[in-house]
Amino acid sequence: MRHRTLICIVIIQSFLCAAALAGVGQYGATLAPNMPAGAVVVPVEEGALAKAIGSHGADTVFYLKAGVHTGNGEMRPKTGSVFIGEAGAILDGENTTAKCFVHDVGVVPYTGSAPRYVVTLRNLVVRHYSSADQECAVMVHDSGQGWPRVLSDPGDRNGWLIEHCTFTSNRAGGAYLGSASTARNCLFADNGQIGVKACGRNVQLLNCRSTRNNVDRKFNYMWEAGGTKFWGVKDMLVDGGEYDHNGGFGLWFDYVWDGNVVKNASFHHNLRPGLSIEMAAGVEVTGCTFSNDDLDGLSGKIPPAFRPWDKSPKSGPDLWSGEIMLFNGCAVGTYTDPATKISHSFSSKTWIHGNTIIDGGGGILCQYQDRGGVDPRNQVKGSKNGPTAGLVGIVIEDNTISCNAGCAAIITTLPNRDYKDASGSWGPIPAAQAEAQYHGPIFRRNRYSGGVIFRVPKAALTGGSTDIWQWNARVDIDLAKWQSLGKL
Repeated sequence: MRHRTLICIVIIQSFLCAAALAGVGQYGATLAPNMPAGAVVVPVEEGALAKAIGSHGADTVFYLKAGVHTGNGEMRPKTGSVFIGEAGAILDGENTTAKCFVHDVGVVPYTGSAPRYVVTLRNLVVRHYSSADQECAVMVHDSGQGWPRVLSDPGDRNGWLIEHCTFTSNRAGGAYLGSASTARNCLFADNGQIGVKACGRNVQLLNCRSTRNNVDRKFNYMWEAGGTKFWGVKDMLVDGGEYDHNGGFGLWFDYVWDGNVVKNASFHHNLRPGLSIEMAAGVEVTGCTFSNDDLDGLSGKIPPAFRPWDKSPKSGPDLWSGEIMLFNGCAVGTYTDPATKISHSFSSKTWIHGNTIIDGGGGILCQYQDRGGVDPRNQVKGSKNGPTAGLVGIVIEDNTISCNAGCAAIITTLPNRDYKDASGSWGPIPAAQAEAQYHGPIFRRNRYSGGVIFRVPKAALTGGSTDIWQWNARVDIDLAKWQSLGKL
């Protein structure tokens, strides 16, 4: 009986211990993997990993021993390479090496028979790499068929799998993901510019955390800095995870195609909005929580150097504040792919539904400016090759919005384009164009609480206007007036 009791106690203790640890260490290099049979052991010696890669062929598993691995330069893995870190294995660039790993199409060429993942990184810490602005310690942006062929890439082969890795204290970015690549349970923390970037088709960011990147505002977050930046992506999935305390946006889509989904993620305490969807053909956001974001916008602390259009001492929260920012957040039309000469049609909506804003730094901002089409290769040029971006097609429904500052919702239109027209003019645009965009976003079945105010163009309160400046002027209204305008 005594032995049975002891066995039961051990089982119960093991269960309780496992339960206690279930929510601990879910992000980053927190595993303790055993060495796989047949793996090449990489000792903690100067340049040992680079030498091992050079002396072994494709489909090799490398097991990095615990300790700080230095002197490896920029490494280009071969097809089928797997890198597994023993608990405590660290790849350190010593602030002199720009990049740790690079996807080299000359070493890993795209083939129709390639597997989903051609390189795997697991349980590694990647730190102290000195990449240039907008680049990252691990550069995978050329995976799949490469970003120029995103619309023709099936997005199901020649990618990287990066799981339970930590990217920290790198000069610019942590990791730059490309087509068919997945980051799972990774931590991107305390990097100088940005946590993680992505381009290409079918990129997945699963249960990752990006936190405390660009906290000193050394990089302009109106340009590119903070938690993430996704450019030229299609069919991207962000599922779960946390994006918080970044010196910029938590999650930022900019010049992206359709089919992108963000769900079950948490956003809080970022200096700019938790989520920004800008110049997008289509993004769905559901099941997410937002709180205490846009700390700089609400407090008027956006640095003057970051806003050349406004040199006043304080930035003011008028145009840019909110937990979710939809700046030309949907697009309709066609795009002829220069890589394939094939025309693609876009008619998707951007759908914001079933989310919760708690203690919000503002709510949902819809902003329009005539910026031409979604054409990642020709930004700020008013491109006609690409679906026209604006607010028409945005649906915002079944969200719970509680604000302690700012506005629960904003719809605003800017009078000038961000490009010159054929006559060399920046604008203003016709009033009818602004009016059509104001009516674009559909709000329905949303629940509001807290200090609820809303901001709309002044012309919306008078039933319209042929004066563009009445569409540029803004006025704050209460919930009853908001609902009377058909915004629910």
